[in-house]
Amino acid sequence: MSAASIFAASPALGQPAQPAGSARQRRVRIAGRALAGLACLAVAASVAGCGGDAKEEVPDPTPAPAPCPYSFEKPACEDAEPQSPRDLTASATGLLTPKAATLNDAQAKFLPLTNVHFHLGAEHKSEEYSDDADSVTYDADHSDHGHRRLAESPRPGFMCSTAGLTAEELAPYNFASCKGMVEVGKSYEVHYVHSSAGYSPNDFEGVEEDLISDGLGGAANGRGMLNPMIVVEGQVFQIVHGGEEVSDMLHGWTVVGHSNSVMYPGSTTGQSHDNEVCSPYAITWHVDKACHKVSPESFDKLCKQMKDKYNLEADLYPHGSRKLVDSRFVVKADYVKPLA
Repeated sequence: MSAASIFAASPALGQPAQPAGSARQRRVRIAGRALAGLACLAVAASVAGCGGDAKEEVPDPTPAPAPCPYSFEKPACEDAEPQSPRDLTASATGLLTPKAATLNDAQAKFLPLTNVHFHLGAEHKSEEYSDDADSVTYDADHSDHGHRRLAESPRPGFMCSTAGLTAEELAPYNFASCKGMVEVGKSYEVHYVHSSAGYSPNDFEGVEEDLISDGLGGAANGRGMLNPMIVVEGQVFQIVHGGEEVSDMLHGWTVVGHSNSVMYPGSTTGQSHDNEVCSPYAITWHVDKACHKVSPESFDKLCKQMKDKYNLEADLYPHGSRKLVDSRFVVKADYVKPLA
């Protein structure tokens, strides 16, 4: 993968590509900026004590170099900032007061959209998605796998209830574009990731928009940034025959209603974190507490758009869901507010 594809992310998924023109020159400039940023980081690291072995001996009385100001090692949860996913049901509690501010809806829209991916089951928990039967079974069967991310067997999160669904609504469907454990009747939390590390529209003038990358690389470290502002919008979809036909789930948050949403400060999620090993990133969450029923065709079209427009091969598979974070490591209920 090129440096450009590693560090870039599209600000507006689905914008029509501009005329090819100087596409090659523009890619070279973008890649050059990314590599230049890496070079600067390397120099800064060596000066600040973050780099490799120093060859020049320093006199003994000289103070030791300051510790590296940035560390992306996963901290123990006791040492981490507030985490996600949080229980969003009415009676849920939390113990932490956040240091980071929560970005609102308008501020999120100002940030470029850098990635779209989905998790098997909902990572968060609300009154409309709270069935943990699959999670309990998985945890019992995989208790010896530690923190490995099992791509072939992602950990399921909370599911929307299937009570009252008919056999016709739950009939199997052959997904052509989605990969792995994407099935009718299951629920998926789709994450729309916005980040100040993404590129602005001007960066893509005259360039084919193929620079968005899988996962959170562009959101967390795009353009060489170490401390970007990140907002993740999360919506939960249950795949059922007869569900809503959504033509553009790639922009689901903007085309599917989300009137019952909250915002709160937390962290990145995923199966590699739990209640012992936590995430080092501080981000804002906007989470829709509703369960949206969508047709299999609509969800498969999401995967097709992800592949055809942005070549998001890895994100065509559902990511594993992090265990619901213990109340000791999430924000107090006062910091979970209606989305504004």
